[in-house]
Amino acid sequence: MSRRAYDYGPVAWCYDELAGVYSLGRIARSKLAFVASLDPGDRALFVGVGRGEDALAAARVGASVTAIDVSEKMLARLGRAAEAEGLALDLVVANLAEFEPAGQWDHVVAHYFLNCFDADEAERFATRLATLVAPGGRFHLADFAPAEGGRVVALLTAAYYRLVNVAGWLVGLCALHPIPDLPGMLRRSGFEVISVRRFPIGRGPSPAFHSVTGRRVSVPFDQPSDSGAFP
Repeated sequence: MSRRAYDYGPVAWCYDELAGVYSLGRIARSKLAFVASLDPGDRALFVGVGRGEDALAAARVGASVTAIDVSEKMLARLGRAAEAEGLALDLVVANLAEFEPAGQWDHVVAHYFLNCFDADEAERFATRLATLVAPGGRFHLADFAPAEGGRVVALLTAAYYRLVNVAGWLVGLCALHPIPDLPGMLRRSGFEVISVRRFPIGRGPSPAFHSVTGRRVSVPFDQPSDSGAFP
């Protein structure tokens, strides 16, 4: 697997604010949709956590949170926010491709992380992350949602999505790729899709963001469940 990491440190000071303006707050809402599935004491792993409003929300309900990001600046902001609330999070500065965890988690959360990579690499990351979910556990993803509607809506969604994808690519924050197929990734990784919540930015169904949750029902083909290292 590629060892390339996209470091969002240079935009740590404004990333969430820009996302909020671009999505009219829907990105934040999609990242918090999973919280209702958490129980106190659940172990939750957040990958590519950024400033981590979703990780903080999990800690507030009593989850045991491990948060990973390649950006020290992003994690520093998350750490200060957690300290201000008296929340204890395990913060790990690491390139996920080189992260070697011990054990598995009840919840693995990868919000707006897989969209950093091209389609093939995102698929490999999703398959590998799936092995970190304990049997019966849940894998939570959030990202841009595919269009729902006719040709005009599809063109509008493509233009809206491509604007931010190209902008991110130009400044070295992501690869160029189509909107990720989150439900398909989950199913191909051995998960049953149990929840899809859509967050449109207007009155129609598209453009939109969505939150997708899968429950682990099997081990992905050729992926041993007891291995902690990325290939």
